[in-house]
Amino acid sequence: MRTIAVYRPGKDFPSVSVTGERCELLCEHCQGRFLKGMAPVDGGDELLALAEGIVSKGGTGFLLSGGCDGTGKVPLLPYVQAVRRIKTSIQLMVNLHPGLVSMKEAELLAASLADRVSFDLVLDQEVIRSRMHLDRTPEDYLDSFHEICRAFPGRVAPHVLLGTGKEDNELEAVRQACREDIPCVILLSLVGGKVPDREGRLLRAVKEARGLNRAVLLGCMRPRGDPDLEMKVLEEGAEGIASPSAETIKRMRERGWKVEERRYCCALHR
Repeated sequence: MRTIAVYRPGKDFPSVSVTGERCELLCEHCQGRFLKGMAPVDGGDELLALAEGIVSKGGTGFLLSGGCDGTGKVPLLPYVQAVRRIKTSIQLMVNLHPGLVSMKEAELLAASLADRVSFDLVLDQEVIRSRMHLDRTPEDYLDSFHEICRAFPGRVAPHVLLGTGKEDNELEAVRQACREDIPCVILLSLVGGKVPDREGRLLRAVKEARGLNRAVLLGCMRPRGDPDLEMKVLEEGAEGIASPSAETIKRMRERGWKVEERRYCCALHR
């Protein structure tokens, strides 16, 4: 029997921002709006208190992220010791989203003992410059990705956003991601914008990852309410999906597939 992992983080696995609603980049596909729904923390003590609150309510963990600075980094380093204390005492699952990092920064982050690192792999120069307002290159993204993978072997979940630039660059990002020791590739699709051949691009990206023998998931950042597309992604070989529609759940069960509900972020797929 085929098993499909269904991820529903919600209140059990909240997203936490170390910058509040602040972001220096304000990428075109986000404009900081995703930060508005995140729990803000200011310092390690506040993060520890938030973690204790999650435990008291029976939660599973949290995503630690925030807005980027002008170089594409999320300032997570001041929280390394707090995360390490959480991992050694409270033992919640922790997913870090640090943005671009140097070799030294990756090594420092690894001291946190975080379970997973989410990394947005962007290999389209025009997207980096025009949509992300960032004076960096695809090589910078690859360098950061490789450093994170070396520091967190087997614990990096690359995210590839489809629909913002050229499809060839998106597929190359999938290929580059699959060359590392990763647990999964997470595919996202542009929200709030028209994407030429959205369905085809998504299915081809799934096929690319599956052809390289990597688990592939449909992540939470995407237009919702399209059970036909969600089912096609699963039929193409995706192992899991974040927050699927009720109709998709119904169709999966009608197929005889086992639906395994997980109350945490899909980046923690194993």
